[in-house]
Amino acid sequence: MVTGTSNSPKQPIDTYTRLAHLLHTTPPDREALLDRVYEELLARESRAYAAGWSDALTEARRARGGRRP
Repeated sequence: MVTGTSNSPKQPIDTYTRLAHLLHTTPPDREALLDRVYEELLARESRAYAAGWSDALTEARRARGGRRP
């Protein structure tokens, strides 16, 4: 299954850039840093999950010939 997120050449650069930004601009409070990284990971996971479902539904429609029940 292709989600459209794993083959994007910009995604790793964006992810690494965002993580570097979080690590270099966050105050030295460890708990605050962990909270921000965790929030970022949850947001990215939610977008990837939604993209995966969208792709799965598209593939299911193609397999049925584009017909809706």
